[in-house]
Amino acid sequence: MNLHDYSNGRTLMVAYGMGVDSTAMLVGLHARGIRPDAILFADTGSEKPTTYEYLAIINAWLVSVGFPTVTVVRRNEQIKVRAPYTTLEENCTVNETLPSLAFGYKSCSLKWKRDPQDAWTKRWEPARRAWARGEKVEKMIGYDAGPADSRRSKITDDAHYTYTYPLRTWGWARERCIAEIKAAGLPVPVKSACWFCPASKKHEVEALAVEHPELYERAVAMEAGARNGKHGLGTVKGLGRKWSWSEVRLPVVQDEPGCDGF
Repeated sequence: MNLHDYSNGRTLMVAYGMGVDSTAMLVGLHARGIRPDAILFADTGSEKPTTYEYLAIINAWLVSVGFPTVTVVRRNEQIKVRAPYTTLEENCTVNETLPSLAFGYKSCSLKWKRDPQDAWTKRWEPARRAWARGEKVEKMIGYDAGPADSRRSKITDDAHYTYTYPLRTWGWARERCIAEIKAAGLPVPVKSACWFCPASKKHEVEALAVEHPELYERAVAMEAGARNGKHGLGTVKGLGRKWSWSEVRLPVVQDEPGCDGF
């Protein structure tokens, strides 16, 4: 897929996850002289602490290259719904369940990521003008050219959006994305995901338990609440689907020997 010629006034939006791939996409766009009209980050309220810290870093870089800064959108601010929760974590704990991915579904991504972005865009004047002209908003998504992302289903264009994947067009897989981020003088962000994401590997859960033990304990409590809730977990053992995060424990820290050698 070739990138379109944006010199003709197309309305361009970047769906920014604040992870490696989407950050590399911004770097590549700048290198090619393509300036997005908006950069949206959908905040579930449950992102990793280091992801929130990266926002100031990427915004400083965006200002330095003349790009718009990141617009943060949240479900409870964009979509007027009556619910006793404002974050994905609260959604799970209130309903005594786990993120849909733990059960093999992806509705949490649609509910907490895509829907808030779409709701914001409906009120964004450049998009409204484009749609009034019979044009579509071009939404760029950071799927890279590696085998994992290449297996993802392509999002079908609709009445309002055309979806493109610059990293695939450029042939940038994960390693190239990391190299380009470093070459731009930016630190490499952590993997973009909620801190209790069911897609986490065991070593990632172990790292969370060490670096943010309070978040790990909240994830374990979420599992317990879902397991003991009115619906239970069925055949799912926990956030790891086939395994429970409660199986991961903080490493035992040995006391340093005192001056007597014991």
